Amino acid sequence: MQNKTHIGTYGIIKKGDQVLLIKKARGPYKGMFDLPGGSLEHGEDIAEALIREINEETGLEASKVEWDSNLTTTVDFRDKRGDISMYHIGLIYKVTKFSGKIISEMSEEDSLGAEWFKITDLHKESLSPFAKLAVNNSQP
Repeated sequence: MQNKTHIGTYGIIKKGDQVLLIKKARGPYKGMFDLPGGSLEHGEDIAEALIREINEETGLEASKVEWDSNLTTTVDFRDKRGDISMYHIGLIYKVTKFSGKIISEMSEEDSLGAEWFKITDLHKESLSPFAKLAVNNSQP
């Protein structure tokens, strides 16, 4: 088994009693709902990377983000490279100001589209372990 470490920046975007999640197109959480976000490009500021990723994966324009927490989880999965154990490190931000309309269906590399979910109904959905941690930790 190959050990991999993935560091990404992720946004918790809330609207009333709802949170915005994306449907994953690939990776260990393929087919599950997850927080919008992802990897930083070389030399990119963390908040700027998050704003870029949110736009690419949801269609929204985030204009204000606030630090929330660091989260980690380990997930084992198989892909074209073989068996992988991924240590997932997330730099979590609350997105406090955004505009635009979400794209509910897309064929991006990482996101199949975004959807609003009632926070109280999240137990009914197929959430990535990472999204469960982040949303639960962000509750007041």
